[in-house]
Amino acid sequence: MGRFKFAVCEWSFPCWGELAIKMAYEAGFDGVQLGDGGGSMHAYPLRDRRVQEYYLQAGSDYHISFPQIHLYTLGHQCYYRSRLDTLEGQTCLESIKQGVIAASEMGVPSVIIDGMRMNNAAKRQHIFQVAQYAVRIGEEYGIQIGMETDMSMEDHISFLDALDGKLKLCFDAHNPVMYGTGYPPDMIRTLGKDRIDHFHVKESQANEDGFLSVETPIVLLGEGCTFFRESAQAVKDIGYEGWIVSENFYFRPNILAKGYDYVSAAKRDVETIHAIYGTD
Repeated sequence: MGRFKFAVCEWSFPCWGELAIKMAYEAGFDGVQLGDGGGSMHAYPLRDRRVQEYYLQAGSDYHISFPQIHLYTLGHQCYYRSRLDTLEGQTCLESIKQGVIAASEMGVPSVIIDGMRMNNAAKRQHIFQVAQYAVRIGEEYGIQIGMETDMSMEDHISFLDALDGKLKLCFDAHNPVMYGTGYPPDMIRTLGKDRIDHFHVKESQANEDGFLSVETPIVLLGEGCTFFRESAQAVKDIGYEGWIVSENFYFRPNILAKGYDYVSAAKRDVETIHAIYGTD
């Protein structure tokens, strides 16, 4: 097995489930980072045995691994930043527990939580308490907890150190550029491999004023201005081995307008990832 394995997020395709897994296989990915199937909004479908068997059978049929479950719906609900004694806070904790148990039942080693937009002391404290809970539940069920965040370099380290290194990062090399929190290659080298669970990769183009935002277009890897190649070199420099996960969006109109379909766009990214990271 090579030093790196390449996966894609389930929500990178317009349809989740078996079709997304099949598309990932056809594009040439090794794995799929699963979403949570709707989480609390759909009564935690990944806890249902039939749903679990459906995913595991699709993974077997298409030779696709499931290295992580990302609590995608929970992130969009924004409940991570709620007080734990509120309904939203309790839903957040229950979503994490159900996600961790589902991962343990499905043989998925890692569950990813959100640590975005901690823009005041209260939200930071709420997310820290959530992370403490997630780490505790993860240890109980033998699941590594990862966190995706938009923090600065200094805040990354202080947050992780406060949790005794038990929380690791889903480090999205695109986020520091979009949120203006640092230069991704330097951050990767400073963090080092031991703080990283896996990497997310995607790219954006700047607008006419040279800025990135959530509105600026997502583009295929190597076509943006988020230091994709420089970040890949930093990943190699720190001696990291493991999963590189595309969080590109292969159904975006600006990508399809260039003549791609969902699979051919993803395949182009697979070719780029292999060319930049190598297959050693």
